[in-house]
Amino acid sequence: MDLTPATLAKPAWSFEELCVVLGLPESTVEQLARQDPRPPFFLLGRRRYILQADALDWLQDMRNAHPWYPRRNNRQ
Repeated sequence: MDLTPATLAKPAWSFEELCVVLGLPESTVEQLARQDPRPPFFLLGRRRYILQADALDWLQDMRNAHPWYPRRNNRQ
């Protein structure tokens, strides 16, 4: 799936589009979606969608819940 400007302009992304936008494999996004904070996906037919604003809020929550700290090299 290509990441086109039309994809970015859509109000809701499918699960597959979210994976492309994030640049992560579907299995990784699936695993992240099962952890807290959970993203607010919804179904339209059989497909999962997430509002673009909700996806960005979820990413912000993930950033705040799991901040990155550089590892310290304890070797001497």
